[in-house]
Amino acid sequence: MFQLYKVRNFNAIINDTFTFFKVAGKNYFRNYFIINGPLILILIVIGFVFFKIFFENIFSGVISTGSTAAADNLFSDNFGLMVTLGILTGVLGLIAAIINYSYPVIYLMLMEKNEKPDTREIINALKKRIGKAIIFGLLSLVTFLPLLALICIVSFFLAIIIIGFPVAVILIAAFTCWMYQSFYEYISTDNSFFGSMEAGHTSVTRSFWATSGSTAIFYIILYVVQMILGFAGMIINMLFGLVSAGPDLENADPNNLMAAMSVTMIVAFVIQTIASFVMGNFIFINQGMIYYSSKEQEDNKTLYNDIDLIGREAE
Repeated sequence: MFQLYKVRNFNAIINDTFTFFKVAGKNYFRNYFIINGPLILILIVIGFVFFKIFFENIFSGVISTGSTAAADNLFSDNFGLMVTLGILTGVLGLIAAIINYSYPVIYLMLMEKNEKPDTREIINALKKRIGKAIIFGLLSLVTFLPLLALICIVSFFLAIIIIGFPVAVILIAAFTCWMYQSFYEYISTDNSFFGSMEAGHTSVTRSFWATSGSTAIFYIILYVVQMILGFAGMIINMLFGLVSAGPDLENADPNNLMAAMSVTMIVAFVIQTIASFVMGNFIFINQGMIYYSSKEQEDNKTLYNDIDLIGREAE
């Protein structure tokens, strides 16, 4: 059984994040895709429709005529459809984001009592806490967001200086870790928003280098994986386009070329979308390891559980 409450240093935070997925990953992702999968699928379909109807026709028109008039006409003729797709994408994206952020917190919370939470348990817990997740997001707009903007400005100037780049990375990692820890506290307990902010700040500063450093490492891993997927998709798209054009590239039909390349672009879009959702869970679980490590340092829950077990065995 995976041990949630455990004092973790830098290495333990990283190792236990991967250990969690090794031990509980199958049940975790099975429930994740059952709950969040339909929304992700709908977003992918909307993205496919948007790309197929608009961008493919726009690029084909620009390539064949050398004019942007076709693009202007397409946008003006389908303005209502574009607005509808945009609003639908925004609403569904917001719902998917709320579930995506809340799911790991609730899964770990349920895991305290049940090693393998089932779908019904998770959905019921999500329903009870979805309001708190929305409130946290709204209040973050007037608390965390202005601070994030300030930190991004400071980090930008630090990144200009080579020696300041690592400081900028740690600074952003520490701030995002503070937000995640506050969210974990707010969803998992009855603490108020500002009480959760204070608890999240304490969690980060209690073991600053371990929490900020491990957060930075996982962000770097996520960035590198997304870069590799994006680069691989671009290379495959170019090669597929060259193969489809044949040996006479100059006389190739631009419409056929665009149609062929759009297939790989759509596939790359689907893979990158799914990968971004899946890889995001590594960040969320990493923050869970930090949260439960901080709780163990604060409350010594493992010690109390061991005492309870001894008492039960004595009886």
